[in-house]
Amino acid sequence: MIKTLMVYIISFMVLFLGVHFFQDFILNYFDITVRYSLWDINLFFAVSSLVICFHLKVFSLKKSLQPQLGFIYLPTLFVKGIFFYILFQSKVFDLETLSTVERLNLLIPLFLFLGLEVYFVVKTISKNET
Repeated sequence: MIKTLMVYIISFMVLFLGVHFFQDFILNYFDITVRYSLWDINLFFAVSSLVICFHLKVFSLKKSLQPQLGFIYLPTLFVKGIFFYILFQSKVFDLETLSTVERLNLLIPLFLFLGLEVYFVVKTISKNET
């Protein structure tokens, strides 16, 4: 269990640092600015995905919850979306319009962290089915 959690933490930390510094490099190279904090948004995606993976791993230890792990995971996507809206309402959602670059800098990290999250969730669920 500890080894798995360390793998989660290291994986999300590496992805967080890679995504953030790549975004920062590209934006500085092309001299583009975004009107919100990339650090905060990337940190939110990393931490929320890590928490979801951690909780699903803990739930997988309880025999009675193992068949329902997929159903437990589904609402987390909506909860994550609600928390994102609440935390970043004034920083992102109150902006009149978002440029294409700003939209991409929201969507690309979202999909990268979601991809890693789904990978760990599928691994946890499939391990419990056998």
